[in-house]
Amino acid sequence: MARVLREGAFEGETHIVTGAAQGIGNAVATALAEHGAQVVLVDLDAGKLEEAKAEIAKVSAVEPLVAAGNVAQEDDVKAAVASALEATGAINGVVNVAGITRDARIAKKSFDDFKAVLAVHLYGTFLFTREVAAQHWHPLFKENGNQPLADGVNRFIVNFSSVSARNGNIGQIDYTAAKGAIESVTKTTAREFSSYRARVNAVAPGPVNTAMLAAVGDAGVKAMGAATLVGRVAEPSDIANVVCALADPQISGYITGEVLQANGGLYLD
Repeated sequence: MARVLREGAFEGETHIVTGAAQGIGNAVATALAEHGAQVVLVDLDAGKLEEAKAEIAKVSAVEPLVAAGNVAQEDDVKAAVASALEATGAINGVVNVAGITRDARIAKKSFDDFKAVLAVHLYGTFLFTREVAAQHWHPLFKENGNQPLADGVNRFIVNFSSVSARNGNIGQIDYTAAKGAIESVTKTTAREFSSYRARVNAVAPGPVNTAMLAAVGDAGVKAMGAATLVGRVAEPSDIANVVCALADPQISGYITGEVLQANGGLYLD
């Protein structure tokens, strides 16, 4: 991936990225690392995490850290945030990318699948949001006499919604419900975390060229691309660049509580 911000834009910062072993999460972690961040890679697959770490280390000035675990399990999330803090001393940003699908129409959707999809997307987003606050940002606020932080430190959260949250998608009542909820979570978090001077935004991609999208087949992917105004589906790097922009206080220091539609014009809000 090519660097899109100034060199060292995130030097000295620690960024947690969930779903970092592959797809969009991996592209996001790589892009942040290329701009100087110490990235903490979170994913369920420990083997793939080590592979991702090795690849990202080739383009990063600081060796990535890994935290294998389930984003929907409270103890795993607590441990991941604690280990990141112990290793680096501070967390500047969290990018909640991790997600799964269990597609089926409503009449055939199992309750277990419905719960599993909500758990990874929505519970994972909540848990990492809560833990970075509870373990790090809120104690700083308390130490500051319960006054808004004025230390000039870059703090941010980027959540992941989807074009499907606005447009719906057959077979994905769980996925679209989770993504719609994440948009509301983003706005509430932005209000609550203003005292930490943390910007909280979300990205809502359209179709992205990942293994998850490949399941629809070449013809389906081509049709999705043709339905956009730019004439193609997104590459993971396209979305990673958007995340870098939202993470950069020089570009997005005055943006918070927003859901950025990155869907190539597939859906116009």
